[in-house]
Amino acid sequence: MNKIFILAIVLVAGWYANSLYQQNDFPFMQNSETYSGSGEQLKCITKDGRVLYGSVPQGTVCERRESVKGSLTIVSSEAVSANQGSNQKNSSFKCDGRQHCSQMNSRVEAEYFVKNCPNTKMDGDHDGVPCKNDSRF
Repeated sequence: MNKIFILAIVLVAGWYANSLYQQNDFPFMQNSETYSGSGEQLKCITKDGRVLYGSVPQGTVCERRESVKGSLTIVSSEAVSANQGSNQKNSSFKCDGRQHCSQMNSRVEAEYFVKNCPNTKMDGDHDGVPCKNDSRF
């Protein structure tokens, strides 16, 4: 009798997990927009140039998807807003995927990118001062 009861519980749990999986509500499944089939993290680049990391809002069309090299920590926009000072809130800059000094318009912009954006390649010695060899700044 106990074996039948346990078997019934396992069958009900399996059926429920399958229904969640079919509805994409499985709590520990990652959004297919975030990860490729091999498990690497992706970024979505929209037609208007926005770069999205992590889950992509429903209805967003990715013009390109690129793998993210190195580590990437994805936090919600609410957490970012709560943890950042007024300096960044008042900034006219935003992370848009640019990584190199040649893509920057000023040293202030380069400093913002190094401090706030992932995967930048402007501070080779990691001292917080980007684009030292760029004569434009």
